[in-house]
Amino acid sequence: MKALSLRARAALEEARGSVSGVPAIAAAGALAAPAPELLDSLRHHLLAGETHYPDRPGMAELRRRVGNALPDVGYPARGPDGVLITAGEGESLFVTLLAVGLDARVRFRGGADGHAPLRRWTGARDRGATVHALGDRLFASGAAPVDQPESPGENVIVIGSLDGLVAMRPFRLGFVAAAPETLNGITKWKQASSICSPAPSQRAALWALGVRP
Repeated sequence: MKALSLRARAALEEARGSVSGVPAIAAAGALAAPAPELLDSLRHHLLAGETHYPDRPGMAELRRRVGNALPDVGYPARGPDGVLITAGEGESLFVTLLAVGLDARVRFRGGADGHAPLRRWTGARDRGATVHALGDRLFASGAAPVDQPESPGENVIVIGSLDGLVAMRPFRLGFVAAAPETLNGITKWKQASSICSPAPSQRAALWALGVRP
């Protein structure tokens, strides 16, 4: 417990200079006011009774759209059972490392390496399962497929954020995409830590993707 506390303190100290440990670019977007139309959509769903937990891995339609968008950035498509919705890429990495082992090899793509404090805190090393972290490239305007030195294959775990959906700000989400049998173990850690990602945030993402009441 003492060692874990020391790691957490070191991570917090390194995160100084950002807002709650969130990189400055994401923090700036998080301060933006929601679009009035987005608020109207959220109000519609809340008044319709959507006030409790959504599907634990994430709303099926959002998972489907995330999985279908993966080929746009160079990865195999996934069905809803191969996608988990999280609170952000940081949580995606955290629950993934807990599930596959803290010795997972993490490869950051497109300048997405913003989790050095978390990796040091967990003690993750560059071997074991392969995790590709995309940052906000999924759904980002003009994002090209990431450079792949090798075929990503079915066993690669892909994590990222939905920050490329500018219209959903200030709500933020992340995702994990993997083979269903691998994702099952990751989902258990997500549910143990926070049960599920907030329904309003997921509705905001769907609204940004054109799913309107």
